[in-house]
Parts: sequence; structure tokens; C-alpha cells
Amino acid sequence: MIKNISFINLILLLFGGFLSAQEACPPCEVIANKEMEITLGQKKWPNIKNQKLIKVNSLTPINYGNRLGYRNVKLPKWWLKDNLDPWSDSPYWGEDYVKPNHEFKECVNDSLRWQCGYSYVVKLPDNFKKRNEYPLIIFLHGGVRAKSNTFLNRQKTLDAFNLPADDPSILVAPIRLEWDWDPKKIKDLIVDIKSNLKIDEDRIYLTGLSMGGRGTFIVAASLSDEFAAIMPLSPHHGPFSYVPLAEKVAHIPTWLHHSTNDKTSKFTVAKEMANQLDSINSNFVFNVGENGHSGWNSIYSNPDYMEWLLSWNKKTN
Repeated sequence: MIKNISFINLILLLFGGFLSAQEACPPCEVIANKEMEITLGQKKWPNIKNQKLIKVNSLTPINYGNRLGYRNVKLPKWWLKDNLDPWSDSPYWGEDYVKPNHEFKECVNDSLRWQCGYSYVVKLPDNFKKRNEYPLIIFLHGGVRAKSNTFLNRQKTLDAFNLPADDPSILVAPIRLEWDWDPKKIKDLIVDIKSNLKIDEDRIYLTGLSMGGRGTFIVAASLSDEFAAIMPLSPHHGPFSYVPLAEKVAHIPTWLHHSTNDKTSKFTVAKEMANQLDSINSNFVFNVGENGHSGWNSIYSNPDYMEWLLSWNKKTN
């Protein structure tokens, strides 16, 4: 049989087929639409009746490929470790973690899962009514270490958000596997949420810490008409500077925090960004602290800071 195959086809069989199985077969098969064209969610949402915290995996079947152009970058494959698979149908970690039951094809290389869409947690407000329209806050986490308490701490951060009872909001937290946050994935996430819940499109907010802080700038710069306000905390300076994004977010009310003694994310880069935004953004606040690479829960729990964020409305900005 082999002797009747052409030389070119033999090469494709030996190399192309091997690469397809080993490098081009992540556990998601629905190819994302090109550029920023919306790709709709592929799975039905869980039943939200009488639930305050839900896990949504409707975007995980979507294959976005290597959109951010990673080359020879070793991404930590923490999701392959026991009890750390982020595609669980349960939003809980630690003792309450529920291991997902995947039925991947034989060709799947699960180390490429970072190419798939985000799994995310939705926290609904008290006395949630599906017929009501709510503001939306998207929270971008920082770097993830291969420990379950990372997600327990992440849940503590979500619980720290001091959101006013008289202005209830929906809080959403996607889970990122690659280094940087992807604006297209966030755009699809927002559409997925709006397809299942009533969202006030003039009151969508973005915040994040560390790699999520730089992700806040990256996503807001690309989705420049999406957010009423942003709140980046301790944005990380690498792998490339976020300062060149200043002009693209100059029209968005921005509350930037950074500690002078932060040894993980460079304060000097945040200060450079602050200097630029202060000169071109009329609604810019630079909050300087001395909490090292920490202190974010105290920020999210501060009612004055949350009131600042939620006060912005694209209709009146």
C-alpha cells in the first residue's frame, strides 16, 4: 500500500498527519470566525434557577488557534494536573471540586487546550430576576499556579467585591490558560452572556489584577467601545509593555492601582502609563499604594472604589 502512495502524500502522511495529531488537535473543534467576528457559544447554559454561582463552558468547544502568536513559549500545563481541570461543570474548587468527564478524541493533544475558548464563572446578585437588566463586571485573574488554593483565593477575591445592594451587578470571571488575555475571546464571552442574561450594554466594566491588570489594558484597547470604565490593578509589565496602549484607552474612565514596592510588576511602567493617561484622559485616577504585589481584595471591598467604577455609563460618559 505504501509503495503506491506519491512522495508528497507520503511526506504529508508522515509529517503533516503527525503534526496534526500532536500540534494541531486541541480539545476544541469549532473553528472561531476570523478576526473579531463573533463566534457564538456552542453549549446550552446550565439552569440558573435558585443558583447564585454557576459555571459556563459554552465557549470551550471553540478553537481560536494560536491567535497571540506564541513561538517557542513554554506555557505551564497546570490544567493537566489532578483536580485542576478548569472545565469542570462546577464553579467550586478544593474539597467541593467536581472532576469533569471528558470524551476527547484520540488525536487530541490536551496540552493545546489554551487555544480553546474560556470557561467562566458567573456570580449572580442576591434576589436575581432573569427579566431584569443588570450591569456586568468582568474580572480577569492574574497568573495561575498549579495549586487548587489558587482558585480558592480567586473565589475569595470574587467574594470581596463590595457591590451595592441598591445597584445589583453580575460578576463574571473567565479562566485563562495562555499568557495574555485575548480580546476576541472576551468579546465572544460578552456576547455569550448577553445571549443568556439581560445586560445593560451601557454599563459593562472590566477589571483585573497582575496579568489581569495588563489584560484589562490589552482587552480595552482592542474593544475600545465596549466598556463604560476599567480598573486595572498592579498590571504586569511583560512580556511587552502596555504603555503604547494609552491612546487607545484614553477615552475610557480608568482607575489604575500600583504599589511602589511591588517586586513582581514594575511600578515604573505603571507610573509611565499614569503620566501618559493623566495628560490625555480627563477621567483618570492613579491610586498608589505600598502593599507590594498584593492588597487587591481590600480595593475590591472598598465601597468608594466600587462606587467610582459603577458610576460610569456610556450614555453619560
